[in-house]
Amino acid sequence: MTIISHNSITALQKCKRRLLQHVWVSRILLAVGFIIFFLGIGVIFARPVKYLVDRVLIGPRMVSTFFSDPLYTLPSYGGRTNILFVGMGGGSHDGALLTDTMIFISMDLKHTEVNMLSIPRDIWVPSLSAKINAAYMLGEEKSPGGGYPVMEDAVYEIVGQPIHYVVSLDFYGFVHLIDLLGGVDITVDREFTDTQYPIAGKEIDECNGDPLYRCRYETITFKPGLQHMDGATALKFSRSRHAQGDEGTDFARSVRQQKVIQAIKDSLISSQVLLNPKKLMDLKNLGSKYVKLDREMTDQEYAAFAGFGVSFWRQGKEIEVMTLDTGSEDNPGFLVNPSIEKYDQWVLEPRAGTWAEFQAYFRQQLTSY
Repeated sequence: MTIISHNSITALQKCKRRLLQHVWVSRILLAVGFIIFFLGIGVIFARPVKYLVDRVLIGPRMVSTFFSDPLYTLPSYGGRTNILFVGMGGGSHDGALLTDTMIFISMDLKHTEVNMLSIPRDIWVPSLSAKINAAYMLGEEKSPGGGYPVMEDAVYEIVGQPIHYVVSLDFYGFVHLIDLLGGVDITVDREFTDTQYPIAGKEIDECNGDPLYRCRYETITFKPGLQHMDGATALKFSRSRHAQGDEGTDFARSVRQQKVIQAIKDSLISSQVLLNPKKLMDLKNLGSKYVKLDREMTDQEYAAFAGFGVSFWRQGKEIEVMTLDTGSEDNPGFLVNPSIEKYDQWVLEPRAGTWAEFQAYFRQQLTSY
């Protein structure tokens, strides 16, 4: 047992009183230290931050609303803003306006949640007598500028949710975006080989009379595991449609596309991008060149999206991925593949005959936060 003497106790008490008498000095020194630290940070980042504000965020109007509540700025339905992202080939060849990538993205503005649903390109749309990937093309052929409304109506028939923005990006923009980000890291789940991947610029090549047009295609192979992909490689990974086995299905293709989008999102919110004003400016210029919107957006809308993105990033949340497929024998999905004779082509349609069942399920998933 340790015995503490009366003199020791008295000395401790005196020391404690002296510390308490001068604690304000310690607090001031600590505060001064923090001030010096933040002043130093301010000096280091003053010019980049000013450049970011002046050049990227489009002036004081956007800055003033950067942290405004998106719920009161963005158009929404039930507290959600819905975006349809579409990818198309571009160029002048046949099929340049087919939207082979269609992803419905729903942002819960109140709870800062994001849901993502890939819409298979082969879904049959009775009102168009065509697959859904042809909706934009058919609308443009009927009336220039009519592609977006026709496509929105077709997607609405499936999901039962309004679309507030349509964002389109062609293959060239997709490749440039990923290259600008320095590539993306993607985990390949299964090995696959596609012997009929289309070569850009060879779409109408006669191949010296070859009836199989083999010169239009190349063979690509992906091995399983984590891979760092540049833009061209990521495009091949997400676009491949003719692999043997499960990876040759449209559903596997949708999963790969979602992987790429997740990887792009991770790169965009990384410190290497967010703290690099030049890269942000390059991204803005790239967006102006390759990204198309179905409507004009105000500075306040851009700011609200930015504010939502910052909040989503700070909370460390992930995008909730949803599926629309044929399922399996044990767990049937919402889609079915009818006989080719029914539509004279390979298509997908709702298993229940209408989209009501899927829409009820979809609404439930969007509100299960």
